[in-house]
Amino acid sequence: MSRHPQDPNAHDRNAHDRNARGRGARGRNAEEAGAGGTGARARWGRDPVVTGRRHGDRVVRWTHGDLTVRKDFAGPTQAAPAWAGRVLVVEALDDTPYTPTDNAVVYEADGTEPVRLAPPRDPVAEPSWVFGFSTAHLDARGRPVLVAATQVGDFWGHPDLESGTIVDVQEWC
Repeated sequence: MSRHPQDPNAHDRNAHDRNARGRGARGRNAEEAGAGGTGARARWGRDPVVTGRRHGDRVVRWTHGDLTVRKDFAGPTQAAPAWAGRVLVVEALDDTPYTPTDNAVVYEADGTEPVRLAPPRDPVAEPSWVFGFSTAHLDARGRPVLVAATQVGDFWGHPDLESGTIVDVQEWC
């Protein structure tokens, strides 16, 4: 297993264990996480918990308090981390050449879709070289990290939910 600090294999197990115990990851700050706010986490006091999901499933389910949400997808899902009262689902990549895919969607705990995320196209010379997101996980600080696949290598960054873009983009080494 890689020892890279952003390696999804290094953090997925810990993030899953935290979510399975119902404690979830912390957001960037207390307000984003819902502490004292009006967000989903504040209403039920914890993050959503993704249940029974395996890599490649076409269905993602999560619970949040007494609520159970089910989302069906046309293709296999690549990742579904929960954090700060939200669930991030990375859908299957479209393997059609030169077809960039905006294949990551953020859901509120109640299942509403506030934003679909676009992969970064600036790091490569030709925007059509971007395939889309290959995976997502929570970093050591509990923030979501998305990995974008391109013809010239992979890049990672954090989602900006206001703009639907990825920020702090860096090459995945």
